[in-house]
Amino acid sequence: MKLGEYLKQKREENTWTQPEAAKKAEIEQSYLSKLETGKSYPSEEIFNRLVRLYDIKISDLHQVIDTQEYEKLSEIKQMRQLIIEQKKTETTIVRGWLISGLVFLMLSGACLAITHLYGGAQAQYYYRSSGVLKQNEALQAFDIINETLPRNETLLTEKQQQMILRIKQDDKISSVFKGDSYVENLRDGKRFYEIYYHGEVSTNSPMNWFLLPGLMFFLGSFGCFFISYRWTK
Repeated sequence: MKLGEYLKQKREENTWTQPEAAKKAEIEQSYLSKLETGKSYPSEEIFNRLVRLYDIKISDLHQVIDTQEYEKLSEIKQMRQLIIEQKKTETTIVRGWLISGLVFLMLSGACLAITHLYGGAQAQYYYRSSGVLKQNEALQAFDIINETLPRNETLLTEKQQQMILRIKQDDKISSVFKGDSYVENLRDGKRFYEIYYHGEVSTNSPMNWFLLPGLMFFLGSFGCFFISYRWTK
């Protein structure tokens, strides 16, 4: 609402005509008409007369008068004080929204960091053992099965046949690199494991639910920044 509209409203609330109100304020009716239509703005003296006449509370003006009107009334002492107080209030509010936005942004980053820390790609190492070895056997004892036979031989040797019968393959997957090979002792012998493949697999993080609050915090920070921006307009 413009100041002129507000003055007219206050006059009508008192059921005064323009001539009556002008007489009480000790001003010309034409001048009061210009004030109510926004063609003119009161001096500090006239403003104070109207405030007393209409029993206007300065502290309530900012709730009904457009902020654009304040600049046109900045020469009036009471209005200057009101402008200063309003700017202080606006600065405090904007600062509060900005701080809230930064807090939400940091919380959003923390949630995303937790999700990334406990998820993503994980290394996998695949080891294979051909069978159980006796304690005194060589670690590569099963390699004899793949040895090339002499040119004139077509049948497997007796040793190869024995080792084939003992094949009992066992594969193990480890997220920890144990070297190119390692030995695992058993009650009745031992197993010799050799790496045959390694790669990375995607794993589902138990902290994936942090993505939702992370997104909410991010949108909240955007909202806070937007409100602080609009508040200054």
